[in-house]
Amino acid sequence: MKRWLIPVIVLLCLLAALLVRRVQDRREESASRAAFPRVVEKIRPPVVPPAATPSAPVILPVATVAMRLNAPGLTAADDISTLEVLLGEYRRNLGGNPVGDNEEIAAALLGSNPKRIACLPADTGAFLDNGGRLIDRWGTPYFFHALSGKEMQILSAGPDRELHTADDLHGTH
Repeated sequence: MKRWLIPVIVLLCLLAALLVRRVQDRREESASRAAFPRVVEKIRPPVVPPAATPSAPVILPVATVAMRLNAPGLTAADDISTLEVLLGEYRRNLGGNPVGDNEEIAAALLGSNPKRIACLPADTGAFLDNGGRLIDRWGTPYFFHALSGKEMQILSAGPDRELHTADDLHGTH
């Protein structure tokens, strides 16, 4: 037998063993990926559209919820719940409650805040008066009372349009 034939056969066997090992490793890797798929985070921070300028606030998707405020067919309790959702989104994005009176809180929700993020749409609906204050369905400005940096009490004067009477509505979020 020729002397070079044995080393060639040994070399071919080694190459075949390496190839088999590599195929097995790839199969194990594929099985591992199928068993442990990558987790995709569902909540993502707001994306600033390319057309947005530093002076224009970024309107969050939650702003569409504001159109429910004072809408026919809904109740004053629904309006307060909607405000609680909007304030919750503000807190989630900015780390705390907006501060100030009604007009300042409305301005912060409209995007006049350090991050220029709006939780209310720029084209105001039936939820702001001419002074820029958030109003209830009877046209009376809401009263906001910050209980802490993360908790806000919302008061509506109710149908009699006077605060601190029996028909007042309130929510705390």
